[in-house]
Order: sequence, then C-alpha cells, then structure tokens
Amino acid sequence: MGWLKQALTGPDNQTVAIGRLVGIIITIVLLVGLPVAAAATVITGKVVVADWTTLLTALSLYVPAIVGAMTGMIWGTNSTEPKAKDPDNG
Repeated sequence: MGWLKQALTGPDNQTVAIGRLVGIIITIVLLVGLPVAAAATVITGKVVVADWTTLLTALSLYVPAIVGAMTGMIWGTNSTEPKAKDPDNG
C-alpha cells in the first residue's frame, strides 16, 4: 500500500496533501459511487433509465468543472506542502 501513501501525501511523503485527498474522494464518488447507484436503482426499478440519462447529460458540464477545480486545488496547495529533505544537505 505504499502507492496509496505516495498518492495521498505531499512531496515529503509524510504530510497528507489535502488537494490530493479531496480529489481522490471526488473521483471515487464520480467513477464508482454514481454508476453503482445508477445500476442499483435501475435494476430494482426505483428509477427509470431516462432519469439517469437526464442526470448524466447534465453532468457533462459539471464533471469537467470539478476536474478543473481539483487540478487547481492540487496545483495551488503544492507550494505550501513540506518538501522532501535533501540527503546531501543533511
């Protein structure tokens, strides 16, 4: 699970990078949670496919905006993250 720690921490590999953390949470919700909810509600007959089509069509503008916001948050907070120590300088 070293890859997960590296994905969620800043350049020092110790401090949690809030931009990365929020970005991963939003990505999981959009790429896993929403499709699973859509499939479950259609299979159980609680929502018709046309309703999900309407929602997902509306998300075609929303999702790129969220991706842009996540990218900006990661880029904007990167300069505030603790940097890795240079082993040559002690």
